[in-house]
Amino acid sequence: MSLKRDKKKITNSSNSTNKKKRKLVIPENLIDNDSLEITATPIGPIRTFAVSQNDKDIILDRLKKEIIDRFHFTLSPKNSSSSKKQKIVPIGDSNKEEQKKKMTAFAKAHIVVGTNSCTRTFEKISRAELSSNLVMVKENAKKEDAIGVSLCILARDVRPASVLSHIPYLCQLHDIPIVLLPGKASFELGKLLGCKKTSVLLFREDSCPEITTGAEKKWEKQIDSLVDFIKSKIPPPQV
Repeated sequence: MSLKRDKKKITNSSNSTNKKKRKLVIPENLIDNDSLEITATPIGPIRTFAVSQNDKDIILDRLKKEIIDRFHFTLSPKNSSSSKKQKIVPIGDSNKEEQKKKMTAFAKAHIVVGTNSCTRTFEKISRAELSSNLVMVKENAKKEDAIGVSLCILARDVRPASVLSHIPYLCQLHDIPIVLLPGKASFELGKLLGCKKTSVLLFREDSCPEITTGAEKKWEKQIDSLVDFIKSKIPPPQV
């Protein structure tokens, strides 16, 4: 009897591992996309390889330290400066608060969060590229409408995957590298940013083209350094 039970345990465990390692099927239509690892697009299927669990933990840790903590970046209304009651503070403390607000605004100008906001950013890029004179568009654009994306962070656990399956396609069109995070990344990103879930982030370029202060140049270098590090964790294409 014990031998039969052991055999059942072995077969059950092997079945569970086979389920986890199931082969990805290439979808035929956009609405059939079941995973962000391989998506059907108008230009053919796009394969995006997820980073390892260890690399994901490292990326989230650096994102917390170098963006969330350093720039006081949050989507939570409870922690936002506008929700706090105004108090009389000493001059030195008021200067610090002003500096925090500037840093937060700078970071939010460089980082786009959420499906709708990221899709609107891609729409701006597409409109600019379709224009007959892209230079004129950039010159006449407002600072907040400046165009350019250097990196996309995507959570693999989005369900249904078709909600975000247009993102890999748009990134491919505009030569934007994707970092696909495994596990429950949408919940982990949401926790960092002070919301329930976050499935996609975009790091923008040239969000503040007229940087004048030394502090802003320093902040830009800090964000660019993080982007370069995250890009280095993108796994190479596999055959």
